Amino acid sequence: DGSSCSMPDTPELQKAFGQPDRQKKGCGFPVARLVAMFCWASGAVIDVAIGAYRSNELSLWHPLWGQLQAGDVVLGDRFYCTFADLTRLAARGCDGVFRLWGARARTLDFRQGTRLGKEDRLFVWSRSASRPRTLSAKAFASLPKTLTVRVLRFHTQVKGFRSRTVMVATTLRDTVRYPRERIAALYGDRWTVELRIRDVKTTLAMEVLRGKSPDVVRKEILMHFVACDLIRALMWQAAQRHGRPLHRLSFAGTMERFHVVAPYLCLFSGTPAAATMYQLLLRWIAADVLPDRPHRIEPRALKRRPKPYDLLTRPRNEMRRLLLR
Repeated sequence: DGSSCSMPDTPELQKAFGQPDRQKKGCGFPVARLVAMFCWASGAVIDVAIGAYRSNELSLWHPLWGQLQAGDVVLGDRFYCTFADLTRLAARGCDGVFRLWGARARTLDFRQGTRLGKEDRLFVWSRSASRPRTLSAKAFASLPKTLTVRVLRFHTQVKGFRSRTVMVATTLRDTVRYPRERIAALYGDRWTVELRIRDVKTTLAMEVLRGKSPDVVRKEILMHFVACDLIRALMWQAAQRHGRPLHRLSFAGTMERFHVVAPYLCLFSGTPAAATMYQLLLRWIAADVLPDRPHRIEPRALKRRPKPYDLLTRPRNEMRRLLLR
Protein backbone atom coordinates (compact mmCIF):
# COMPACT_ATOMS: atom_id res chain seq x y z
CA ASP A 1 0.00 0.00 0.00
CA GLY A 2 1.05 3.61 -0.39
CA SER A 3 1.38 6.43 2.11
CA SER A 4 3.23 9.70 2.65
CA CYS A 5 5.09 11.70 5.29
CA SER A 6 5.91 15.37 5.81
CA MET A 7 9.24 17.04 6.52
CA PRO A 8 10.78 20.49 7.23
CA ASP A 9 10.32 23.23 4.66
CA THR A 10 13.83 23.67 3.23
CA PRO A 11 14.80 24.54 -0.37
CA GLU A 12 16.62 21.21 -0.79
CA LEU A 13 13.62 19.17 0.31
CA GLN A 14 11.21 21.27 -1.74
CA LYS A 15 13.30 20.60 -4.84
CA ALA A 16 13.64 16.86 -4.14
CA PHE A 17 10.09 16.04 -3.01
CA GLY A 18 7.75 18.95 -3.70
CA GLN A 19 4.56 19.81 -1.84
CA PRO A 20 0.79 19.51 -2.55
CA ASP A 21 -0.57 22.09 -4.98
CA ARG A 22 -3.22 23.28 -2.54
CA GLN A 23 -0.49 24.59 -0.20
CA LYS A 24 0.85 28.04 -0.93
CA LYS A 25 4.56 28.54 -1.48
CA GLY A 26 6.23 29.29 1.84
CA CYS A 27 3.21 28.01 3.81
CA GLY A 28 3.38 24.27 3.19
CA PHE A 29 5.78 21.41 3.73
CA PRO A 30 7.49 18.96 1.36
CA VAL A 31 5.90 15.50 1.27
CA ALA A 32 7.48 12.17 0.35
CA ARG A 33 5.46 9.44 -1.33
CA LEU A 34 6.00 5.88 -0.06
CA VAL A 35 4.99 2.42 -1.23
CA ALA A 36 5.66 -0.41 1.22
CA MET A 37 5.42 -4.17 0.81
CA PHE A 38 4.58 -6.12 3.97
CA CYS A 39 4.62 -9.82 4.79
CA TRP A 40 1.08 -10.90 5.66
CA ALA A 41 2.22 -13.71 8.00
CA SER A 42 4.67 -11.74 10.15
CA GLY A 43 3.72 -8.11 9.52
CA ALA A 44 7.35 -7.31 8.72
CA VAL A 45 8.32 -4.75 6.08
CA ILE A 46 9.81 -6.56 3.09
CA ASP A 47 10.80 -3.44 1.15
CA VAL A 48 9.86 0.21 0.69
CA ALA A 49 10.17 2.66 -2.21
CA ILE A 50 10.53 6.42 -1.63
CA GLY A 51 9.71 9.09 -4.17
CA ALA A 52 8.62 12.68 -4.66
CA TYR A 53 5.10 13.76 -3.77
CA ARG A 54 3.99 13.67 -7.41
CA SER A 55 5.41 10.18 -7.95
CA ASN A 56 2.98 7.60 -9.24
CA GLU A 57 2.38 4.77 -6.78
CA LEU A 58 2.60 2.20 -9.58
CA SER A 59 6.01 3.55 -10.59
CA LEU A 60 7.18 3.15 -6.99
CA TRP A 61 5.57 -0.27 -6.65
CA HIS A 62 7.28 -1.85 -9.65
CA PRO A 63 10.87 -1.64 -8.30
CA LEU A 64 9.76 -3.74 -5.31
CA TRP A 65 8.99 -6.72 -7.54
CA GLY A 66 12.53 -8.04 -7.08
CA GLN A 67 11.36 -9.24 -3.65
CA LEU A 68 8.63 -11.46 -5.12
CA GLN A 69 9.12 -15.19 -5.55
CA ALA A 70 7.14 -17.72 -7.58
CA GLY A 71 4.05 -18.79 -5.66
CA ASP A 72 3.61 -15.48 -3.84
CA VAL A 73 0.16 -13.90 -3.70
CA VAL A 74 0.09 -10.10 -3.85
CA LEU A 75 -2.81 -8.45 -2.02
CA GLY A 76 -3.53 -4.80 -2.68
CA ASP A 77 -6.12 -2.08 -3.01
CA ARG A 78 -7.95 -1.08 -6.17
CA PHE A 79 -5.18 1.25 -7.39
CA TYR A 80 -2.97 -1.75 -8.24
CA CYS A 81 -5.64 -3.66 -10.19
CA THR A 82 -4.36 -3.15 -13.74
CA PHE A 83 -4.16 -5.47 -16.73
CA ALA A 84 -0.41 -4.88 -17.01
CA ASP A 85 0.34 -5.72 -13.39
CA LEU A 86 -1.79 -8.86 -13.34
CA THR A 87 -0.16 -10.19 -16.51
CA ARG A 88 3.36 -9.36 -15.36
CA LEU A 89 2.74 -10.94 -11.95
CA ALA A 90 1.47 -14.08 -13.68
CA ALA A 91 4.62 -14.16 -15.83
CA ARG A 92 6.66 -14.25 -12.58
CA GLY A 93 4.65 -17.18 -11.27
CA CYS A 94 2.82 -14.95 -8.79
CA ASP A 95 -0.88 -14.24 -8.31
CA GLY A 96 -2.72 -11.05 -7.49
CA VAL A 97 -5.84 -10.26 -5.48
CA PHE A 98 -6.96 -6.67 -6.01
CA ARG A 99 -10.17 -4.75 -5.76
CA LEU A 100 -11.73 -3.88 -9.09
CA TRP A 101 -12.19 -0.20 -9.87
CA GLY A 102 -12.61 2.36 -12.63
CA ALA A 103 -14.35 1.68 -15.93
CA ARG A 104 -14.11 -2.10 -15.54
CA ALA A 105 -15.98 -2.00 -12.22
CA ARG A 106 -18.64 0.38 -13.58
CA THR A 107 -19.34 -1.53 -16.79
CA LEU A 108 -18.82 -5.16 -15.71
CA ASP A 109 -21.88 -7.31 -16.43
CA PHE A 110 -22.12 -10.45 -14.30
CA ARG A 111 -24.59 -11.92 -16.78
CA GLN A 112 -21.62 -12.42 -19.09
CA GLY A 113 -18.41 -14.42 -18.67
CA THR A 114 -17.99 -18.04 -17.60
CA ARG A 115 -20.00 -18.85 -14.48
CA LEU A 116 -18.01 -20.47 -11.66
CA GLY A 117 -20.58 -19.96 -8.92
CA LYS A 118 -22.81 -17.33 -7.41
CA GLU A 119 -21.37 -13.92 -8.34
CA ASP A 120 -18.17 -15.66 -9.39
CA ARG A 121 -17.16 -15.33 -13.05
CA LEU A 122 -14.25 -15.70 -15.44
CA PHE A 123 -13.73 -12.80 -17.84
CA VAL A 124 -11.28 -12.32 -20.66
CA TRP A 125 -9.63 -8.92 -20.46
CA SER A 126 -7.99 -7.36 -23.47
CA ARG A 127 -4.89 -5.21 -23.51
CA SER A 128 -5.67 -1.52 -23.94
CA ALA A 129 -4.69 0.24 -27.13
CA SER A 130 -2.88 3.03 -25.28
CA ARG A 131 0.29 2.43 -23.28
CA PRO A 132 0.17 3.25 -19.54
CA ARG A 133 2.68 5.95 -18.65
CA THR A 134 4.13 3.70 -15.94
CA LEU A 135 5.32 1.18 -18.58
CA SER A 136 8.04 1.48 -21.19
CA ALA A 137 7.17 0.83 -24.82
CA LYS A 138 9.17 -2.41 -24.73
CA ALA A 139 7.40 -3.68 -21.61
CA PHE A 140 4.00 -2.76 -23.02
CA ALA A 141 4.70 -4.58 -26.31
CA SER A 142 5.68 -7.74 -24.39
CA LEU A 143 2.28 -7.96 -22.66
CA PRO A 144 -0.13 -10.65 -23.93
CA LYS A 145 -3.17 -9.43 -25.82
CA THR A 146 -5.65 -11.12 -23.46
CA LEU A 147 -5.79 -12.35 -19.87
CA THR A 148 -8.39 -14.56 -18.17
CA VAL A 149 -9.32 -13.03 -14.82
CA ARG A 150 -11.62 -14.28 -12.10
CA VAL A 151 -13.94 -11.62 -10.71
CA LEU A 152 -15.94 -12.10 -7.51
CA ARG A 153 -18.58 -9.85 -5.98
CA PHE A 154 -19.26 -9.71 -2.24
CA HIS A 155 -21.91 -7.87 -0.26
CA THR A 156 -21.08 -6.67 3.25
CA GLN A 157 -23.76 -6.28 5.90
CA VAL A 158 -21.57 -4.73 8.61
CA LYS A 159 -22.85 -1.36 9.79
CA GLY A 160 -20.27 1.41 9.59
CA PHE A 161 -18.34 -0.07 6.65
CA ARG A 162 -17.97 2.36 3.75
CA SER A 163 -18.37 -0.23 1.00
CA ARG A 164 -21.48 -2.35 0.78
CA THR A 165 -20.53 -4.14 -2.45
CA VAL A 166 -16.95 -5.14 -3.25
CA MET A 167 -15.67 -6.62 -6.51
CA VAL A 168 -12.32 -8.40 -6.43
CA ALA A 169 -10.23 -9.44 -9.44
CA THR A 170 -7.73 -12.26 -9.08
CA THR A 171 -5.65 -14.70 -11.08
CA LEU A 172 -6.46 -17.47 -8.53
CA ARG A 173 -8.88 -19.26 -10.87
CA ASP A 174 -9.04 -22.69 -9.19
CA THR A 175 -12.41 -22.72 -7.40
CA VAL A 176 -11.62 -25.92 -5.48
CA ARG A 177 -8.29 -24.74 -4.09
CA TYR A 178 -9.39 -21.12 -3.73
CA PRO A 179 -13.13 -21.03 -2.91
CA ARG A 180 -15.01 -17.77 -2.98
CA GLU A 181 -15.20 -17.53 0.82
CA ARG A 182 -11.43 -17.82 1.25
CA ILE A 183 -10.75 -15.06 -1.27
CA ALA A 184 -13.35 -12.85 0.42
CA ALA A 185 -11.66 -13.46 3.79
CA LEU A 186 -8.24 -12.77 2.26
CA TYR A 187 -9.34 -9.45 0.83
CA GLY A 188 -10.93 -8.62 4.19
CA ASP A 189 -7.43 -8.99 5.67
CA ARG A 190 -6.13 -6.28 3.34
CA TRP A 191 -6.96 -3.76 6.05
CA THR A 192 -4.06 -5.11 8.13
CA VAL A 193 -1.65 -3.22 5.85
CA GLU A 194 -3.28 0.02 7.01
CA LEU A 195 -2.57 -1.03 10.60
CA ARG A 196 1.05 -1.88 9.78
CA ILE A 197 1.53 1.56 8.18
CA ARG A 198 -0.10 3.15 11.23
CA ASP A 199 2.44 1.32 13.43
CA VAL A 200 5.28 3.00 11.52
CA LYS A 201 3.78 6.45 11.03
CA THR A 202 1.92 7.01 14.30
CA THR A 203 3.46 4.69 16.90
CA LEU A 204 7.02 5.20 15.63
CA ALA A 205 6.34 8.90 14.84
CA MET A 206 7.24 8.95 11.14
CA GLU A 207 4.41 11.27 10.05
CA VAL A 208 6.65 14.36 10.40
CA LEU A 209 10.35 13.83 9.74
CA ARG A 210 13.18 15.96 11.09
CA GLY A 211 15.91 15.59 8.45
CA LYS A 212 16.75 18.70 6.42
CA SER A 213 18.38 17.12 3.36
CA PRO A 214 17.02 14.51 0.91
CA ASP A 215 19.67 11.95 1.84
CA VAL A 216 18.99 12.26 5.57
CA VAL A 217 15.22 12.10 5.01
CA ARG A 218 15.54 8.84 3.04
CA LYS A 219 17.77 7.36 5.75
CA GLU A 220 15.30 8.49 8.41
CA ILE A 221 12.41 6.77 6.61
CA LEU A 222 14.39 3.56 6.17
CA MET A 223 15.44 3.54 9.83
CA HIS A 224 11.79 3.81 10.90
CA PHE A 225 10.99 0.70 8.85
CA VAL A 226 14.08 -1.10 10.25
CA ALA A 227 12.87 -0.28 13.78
CA CYS A 228 9.44 -1.61 12.83
CA ASP A 229 10.94 -4.93 11.70
CA LEU A 230 12.99 -5.25 14.89
CA ILE A 231 9.85 -4.79 16.99
CA ARG A 232 7.96 -7.28 14.80
CA ALA A 233 10.83 -9.75 15.34
CA LEU A 234 10.34 -9.46 19.11
CA MET A 235 6.60 -10.01 18.68
CA TRP A 236 7.25 -13.05 16.48
CA GLN A 237 9.59 -14.62 19.03
CA ALA A 238 7.14 -13.95 21.88
CA ALA A 239 4.25 -15.45 19.88
CA GLN A 240 6.24 -18.54 18.93
CA ARG A 241 7.70 -19.08 22.40
CA HIS A 242 4.43 -18.69 24.31
CA GLY A 243 1.85 -19.87 21.76
CA ARG A 244 0.13 -16.53 21.21
CA PRO A 245 -1.56 -15.33 17.98
CA LEU A 246 0.95 -12.91 16.44
CA HIS A 247 -1.60 -10.49 14.99
CA ARG A 248 -3.20 -9.97 18.40
CA LEU A 249 -0.02 -8.90 20.16
CA SER A 250 0.31 -5.16 20.75
CA PHE A 251 2.90 -3.33 18.64
CA ALA A 252 2.84 -0.25 20.90
CA GLY A 253 2.94 -2.45 23.99
CA THR A 254 5.96 -4.34 22.66
CA MET A 255 7.79 -1.08 21.99
CA GLU A 256 7.05 0.27 25.48
CA ARG A 257 8.15 -2.94 27.20
CA PHE A 258 11.37 -3.03 25.19
CA HIS A 259 12.14 0.58 26.16
CA VAL A 260 11.80 -0.41 29.83
CA VAL A 261 14.05 -3.48 29.60
CA ALA A 262 16.61 -2.29 27.01
CA PRO A 263 18.85 -0.31 29.45
CA TYR A 264 19.20 -3.38 31.69
CA LEU A 265 19.93 -5.64 28.71
CA CYS A 266 22.77 -3.29 27.79
CA LEU A 267 23.99 -3.08 31.38
CA PHE A 268 24.16 -6.88 31.80
CA SER A 269 25.14 -7.65 28.20
CA GLY A 270 26.91 -11.00 27.78
CA THR A 271 25.88 -12.33 31.20
CA PRO A 272 23.32 -14.99 32.16
CA ALA A 273 21.24 -12.21 33.71
CA ALA A 274 20.74 -10.61 30.27
CA ALA A 275 19.51 -13.91 28.81
CA THR A 276 17.07 -14.33 31.70
CA MET A 277 15.79 -10.77 31.31
CA TYR A 278 15.31 -11.31 27.57
CA GLN A 279 13.14 -14.35 28.22
CA LEU A 280 11.15 -12.35 30.77
CA LEU A 281 10.71 -9.61 28.15
CA LEU A 282 9.26 -12.12 25.67
CA ARG A 283 6.90 -13.43 28.34
CA TRP A 284 5.83 -9.86 29.18
CA ILE A 285 5.17 -9.11 25.49
CA ALA A 286 3.18 -12.34 25.08
CA ALA A 287 0.98 -11.42 28.04
CA ASP A 288 -0.31 -8.32 26.24
CA VAL A 289 -2.88 -9.99 23.97
CA LEU A 290 -5.34 -7.60 22.39
CA PRO A 291 -9.04 -8.52 22.62
CA ASP A 292 -10.66 -10.06 19.57
CA ARG A 293 -12.62 -7.19 18.02
CA PRO A 294 -13.99 -8.25 14.62
CA HIS A 295 -15.53 -5.47 12.51
CA ARG A 296 -14.28 -2.83 14.94
CA ILE A 297 -15.38 0.67 13.96
CA GLU A 298 -13.80 3.95 15.10
CA PRO A 299 -14.71 7.50 13.96
CA ARG A 300 -12.05 9.42 12.07
CA ALA A 301 -12.12 12.32 14.48
CA LEU A 302 -9.81 13.90 17.07
CA LYS A 303 -10.83 14.38 20.69
CA ARG A 304 -8.02 16.79 21.69
CA ARG A 305 -8.58 20.27 20.27
CA PRO A 306 -5.69 22.06 18.54
CA LYS A 307 -4.43 25.41 19.76
CA PRO A 308 -6.64 28.26 18.48
CA TYR A 309 -3.86 29.88 16.44
CA ASP A 310 -4.51 31.42 13.04
CA LEU A 311 -3.27 29.48 10.04
CA LEU A 312 -0.10 30.65 8.30
CA THR A 313 -1.58 31.81 5.00
CA ARG A 314 1.50 33.71 3.82
CA PRO A 315 5.23 33.03 3.97
CA ARG A 316 6.64 33.68 7.43
CA ASN A 317 8.86 36.59 6.33
CA GLU A 318 5.79 38.40 4.93
CA MET A 319 3.87 37.81 8.15
CA ARG A 320 6.76 39.27 10.15
CA ARG A 321 6.70 42.44 8.04
CA LEU A 322 2.94 42.78 8.61
CA LEU A 323 3.45 42.50 12.37
CA LEU A 324 6.08 45.28 12.30
CA ARG A 325 3.85 47.79 10.55
